Amino acid sequence: MQHFCTSITIYIFLVFSYSSIHAASTSIEFYSEHISIEYDLSIVSDQPVRCNEKSITDFYKNLETTQYQVLLKGLNQYKTELQLNDWLYYELMNKVLDRVLDQQSSLQQTLTTWFLLSKSGYDTRLTYLQEEAFVYVHTVDNLFEVPMIEEWGRFYTNLSAFKKAERHYASEVFMLDFLANKNGRPFSFYMPSLPKLSSNLREKVFRFKWKDHQYRVDAHVDLTIIELMKNYPIIDEAQYLEIPLSRSLGQSIMPQLQTIIEDRSHKEALEILVAFTRSAFQYKEDHDYFGKSKPMIADEVFHYPYSDCEDRSALFYNLVKELLDLPMIMVAYPDHLTIGVALSQPIGNPIRYNGKKYYICDPTGPSNSTEIGRVPKNYLSQSFEILAAYK
Repeated sequence: MQHFCTSITIYIFLVFSYSSIHAASTSIEFYSEHISIEYDLSIVSDQPVRCNEKSITDFYKNLETTQYQVLLKGLNQYKTELQLNDWLYYELMNKVLDRVLDQQSSLQQTLTTWFLLSKSGYDTRLTYLQEEAFVYVHTVDNLFEVPMIEEWGRFYTNLSAFKKAERHYASEVFMLDFLANKNGRPFSFYMPSLPKLSSNLREKVFRFKWKDHQYRVDAHVDLTIIELMKNYPIIDEAQYLEIPLSRSLGQSIMPQLQTIIEDRSHKEALEILVAFTRSAFQYKEDHDYFGKSKPMIADEVFHYPYSDCEDRSALFYNLVKELLDLPMIMVAYPDHLTIGVALSQPIGNPIRYNGKKYYICDPTGPSNSTEIGRVPKNYLSQSFEILAAYK
């Protein structure tokens, strides 16, 4: 009996010692959040790796023998808790691995990212060239200004490109034959809702005029959301409209605008909202201000000193959706984006779409004008496309 008890004690001690030796944790700053996450040291592989089929495949299979589930569990808990979409989950993973694998080569970091994304359930691919590897994920989203490849009718985007200042890679790369998760799900960059991150607020004042009335709107701009969108991948134009206002911004401006349009007809309410989007903000195109394409979500219009037609359309769309809940279409001309709103009362020349009559309520201009229901003069004879519809 004494011998049995001693064996049990030794076994428990050995298990405890093993767990203590291999358990680790790290902390990072993820936008406005302080993240503490546990991992097992076995994921920090000392296995040398080279950019060839056998070495990369062996590295992946070796990671499968580690306690990688500890880190994956922590990442998924934060993904759920903070309501992160796939892109933000990938960003969180990258920041954590930068810390956990800070003594490892960039190749090992890339391959570990590929491994964890595959184990997270995504359909991944890996390419390599010389001593550099690139992680690809299958997506059905429309993306711009990022390398893509096609295989078996599926499109894969180069996630590694977003970490690099230079995003243009040689087209002739080697595709790894080994498929980590051939039945994995698509990776999405779209953001139907904003993540639950702590707010960092800045108060700003906006003024506009409707008829003979001067109005003031006080806005609480969340700098966390602004930071989040700074280097966000460029997605489909229509998707920027679908990203809602942040909670702090919505709670600050919507009651004020609701009071202004209260008891007014839909026509007058729309005139007030276009007066706001046309005149409370300064106009400048992306390339003139940012030096590159920079589509904005509605929140960003309140932060940056300039915005253009795409940005104003995202803002106007959200205002009409929340305050009036009227059917809308997103109308794209060759070099202009605008919004049409369905009304029972005719106010100009309609665009007929799916049995409804939509009237252009251009959120951009002319500045200091409140006229709605007419196509801007420069676009009267131009063709257009309906990119999206609400209701």
